[in-house]
Amino acid sequence: MREMSDLMSRIRIIKDEDFEYSAEIKKNLTAYNKTQSGYKEKDVRHFYIFDEDELVGACHTKQNSDWCHIKKIFYKDTDVLVALINDIKKYYINKVEGIQFSSMIEERANDFKTVGFIQEGKLKNMPENNDNVFLFEKDLKIKEVDFENDFDSKSSRKPIYQYDKKLKKEVKKIRNNLEFSTETVDIQYVVLEGDKFIGGIFANIQYEYLFINRLFVDQKYRGNQIASKLMHIVEKEAVKREISNLYLTTFEFQAAGFYKKHGYEIVMEVEDFPKGFKEYTLYKKLKKKITRKVMNKL
Repeated sequence: MREMSDLMSRIRIIKDEDFEYSAEIKKNLTAYNKTQSGYKEKDVRHFYIFDEDELVGACHTKQNSDWCHIKKIFYKDTDVLVALINDIKKYYINKVEGIQFSSMIEERANDFKTVGFIQEGKLKNMPENNDNVFLFEKDLKIKEVDFENDFDSKSSRKPIYQYDKKLKKEVKKIRNNLEFSTETVDIQYVVLEGDKFIGGIFANIQYEYLFINRLFVDQKYRGNQIASKLMHIVEKEAVKREISNLYLTTFEFQAAGFYKKHGYEIVMEVEDFPKGFKEYTLYKKLKKKITRKVMNKL
């Protein structure tokens, strides 16, 4: 106990408003993940669908944790969506376990279900009166369809400027038509012993939720409640901003048990994310006021 007390007197937790330690947090967390699951190939790809010379669909994808994640997308109709998904499958087959997409736009979520995606979970009221639906396609066989039009397609590692410009324009149009804000607020705290970095937490507030994006504490300093203090500080920030919904994701080899002890509940789990491990999504509903007991911990 005395050693822990001595350590805690030497460290300080600061708000990293300029995000100077972002790369440090990411680097250390990535290095830890590699020791547990091995190297996982990453890749970024851009897909474009044409009806004659008109761009009618486009998307950006990112390969991570043995899955293909659809990051940005627009499509004229579900036929174009099928063409896009087929192109993604052709490229990623034998490279990933499946394709993942999430949306809080009900019509869009239904479009993905129509073309074969399965809903594995959702976060309610994200934002209020909307659900963020998590959709997965594990069957990478090409969907055989007869289109009225013959589509042409292209894909590339780097975005093609004129097509990417239209994708961004269409995505912006979708966002402008939403009845809620898409603004994101980033929050970061780091732990230092003198000038030495020993840990940190990075979180985002968006859609009336706080997402704990990264949490890392150097292995030598674990067991000293540093991670717990970081969690409490971020939760206090959420309450200040009148945010009561929190969520995070963690791999099977990470810290699901730790988060459960802090009141988080598993609301979704995905097999082979990365291959051989489960990924958990956990959720916590905060009280609008922090109790004195919790305040004393901060």
